[in-house]
Amino acid sequence: MLDSNAEVWSMDCGRELVMDTDVRAAGAEAKAEPPGRRATLLGMACMAASALLFMTGNAVIKHLAASGIPPVETVFFRSAVSLVILAPFALRTPGVLKTRHFGAHVSRGLIQAASMIAFFYGIVHITLVEANALEFTSPILATLMAMLFFGEPVRTRRIVAMSCGFVGAMIALRPGFQALNEGHGLIALASLLWAVVLLYIRKLSQTESALTQSLYIGMVLTPLAGSLAAFVWVTPNLEQFLFLCMVGVTATAGQYLFAQAFRYAEMSAVLPLDFTKLIWSSLIGYFAFSLIPDALTLLGATVIFAAGAYITIREAQLLRQGKGI
Repeated sequence: MLDSNAEVWSMDCGRELVMDTDVRAAGAEAKAEPPGRRATLLGMACMAASALLFMTGNAVIKHLAASGIPPVETVFFRSAVSLVILAPFALRTPGVLKTRHFGAHVSRGLIQAASMIAFFYGIVHITLVEANALEFTSPILATLMAMLFFGEPVRTRRIVAMSCGFVGAMIALRPGFQALNEGHGLIALASLLWAVVLLYIRKLSQTESALTQSLYIGMVLTPLAGSLAAFVWVTPNLEQFLFLCMVGVTATAGQYLFAQAFRYAEMSAVLPLDFTKLIWSSLIGYFAFSLIPDALTLLGATVIFAAGAYITIREAQLLRQGKGI
């Protein structure tokens, strides 16, 4: 998931934990050395690899639930492993936890926890492609919320893009023409909550570094998920434990590659590669779960992604120009 400033390491949307890159530092590097063809290709490769890692993590989440591990326990391991990976970087960064927005960090952490838990439970009941399609709606919902609650400009292009995203969702889900279950509802809720998180990211990114935000999210999410998981705890065997750790590793590595993609190349060059999530989710769903992707679901997801990508790229371009979309 991306915010309109392109400052996000989007996690998961297997409810991957987002990490917001320090745009000022990245921008300074970009000015010092404009990205060439090789750097652009490297950025595109990072984005494609990031998409693969995220979708692999989603598949593992689905597998763990089928093997008897409660999704909230997976959320706990995912967050805890990420904290362990980030710890060495935090120790080498004095004052990394210093902030004037402690309340905002906690609020974002609670909302993100709810989003992640809803996503992890929802993905158990629907296909990876359907989850992917609904996940793509978050940037569109975030833009709508910014317009409704924060007075951001209501422009024709925004309205058209959001309308296309809504049409895409209707194509993918086809309410009234196919059976919808609790999984669809949970993923829709997760996407809505994630849209709220994106607004927090946009605000916090003005003053907080990537590492600071990520550490606070981990410190809120890990104990919260752990306390909830204690009520349904299933002690994992060795195989399950390795898979649980894999969820955290793939999410953290995916976030890093996502951020690197934007450091190497322009958003317009790398963001379309995030669409490969749909390809990976289709292939993994087929080979791992014997699920054949539905053509209309793929079409709807494509329309949703195109609408969200347009909004994201367009807003980032106009942000640099000091205009509204």
